[in-house]
This record gives sequence, structure tokens and C-alpha cells, in this order.
Amino acid sequence: MYLLQFDGMLHTLDESPLKAGMLGYGWLLTYNNIEIAHGFGLFFSRGTANSNLAEYLALIEGLEALVDLRIGQAAVEVRGDARCIIDQMNGDASVSAFATRKLHKRAYNLARHFPQLTWKWVPRKENKPADRLSRRSLRQLHDNPRAYEAIISQVNSLPRHQKGLVSLMDLRLYHSHQARV
Repeated sequence: MYLLQFDGMLHTLDESPLKAGMLGYGWLLTYNNIEIAHGFGLFFSRGTANSNLAEYLALIEGLEALVDLRIGQAAVEVRGDARCIIDQMNGDASVSAFATRKLHKRAYNLARHFPQLTWKWVPRKENKPADRLSRRSLRQLHDNPRAYEAIISQVNSLPRHQKGLVSLMDLRLYHSHQARV
């Protein structure tokens, strides 16, 4: 069985006078405990930055990897530590936040490609591999002060009315020893 773990996190920008944040995300795909693919990235969001957006970005990236790898009819379990996201994807909770609706719809449409897909909430301590990846992009940015300052300048120079998500970095890596069902 394939296992897709995902995680997202929000880092608010204290240096910015705008309601803005960096959304770090990460996902990991394994097959029988062998890593097949992983990805992580960073988005900027103004006005609507919250951790649910980051979680959905991680989920969407992971589901897109499943599509790219043509997993199709195989059994897939998706695990995340954001109960809200798992409940929404299961249909057990509604999506009330306007900013989240578009991402939920995109994730839902991707999930429909997989007839044997199941959802499972796990405690944060059981989702550490995805958590490490979600923190990686933020750490890379913070470890490079010039890049961080450049992004803050870029963010502060955006027109005040511009809202939405802007991709700052992303990486998707498929391993050469991909397992096929």
C-alpha cells in the first residue's frame, strides 16, 4: 500500500506591515516503507495566511505526485496531523473559510483519481517525516539572510490590494527506485 503523509506550517512575518505569512509545506510518499517521492516548498500569502492553507498546499502537492506517478488503482492511505483537513476531505466537516474552499476543491478533485484512497488523522508525533519537510523550506530561507531580506522587500513592494498565494520555492523529487503495483 502507498502511504502519503503531508504537513504544513505558517510563519507570520513580523517585519511586514501587511497581514502576511510564509506557508511551508512538505509531503512524503512511501510504498511498503520505501520512500518513493517527497517534496517541500514555500508560499507567501497576504491577508489570508493560516495553517490550513499550508496543510492543503502540502496535500495538493502530494496528490499531484500520485497523479504524476500514475498510482491509479492502487490502495493509498493519506495521513495528516490536521484533523480539520482530514475531516473535510472525508466529508465529515464543512469548509467554511472562503480562502480554503478553492484549495479544498482542488484536493478533492485530485483525490477522485484514486478509488482506493483512505484518510487517516494521526497525532503530530506520528507525522514527523512530513513535519521535517515542511520546516525545511522555512529553515533554508532563514539560513540565508539575504534571500530572506529580499523576499521581505518583495512582499512589502507588492500592491496592497494584491492577495492570494505566491510560490517562493518548491521541490518535488521522485526516486529512481520507484515501486510499481
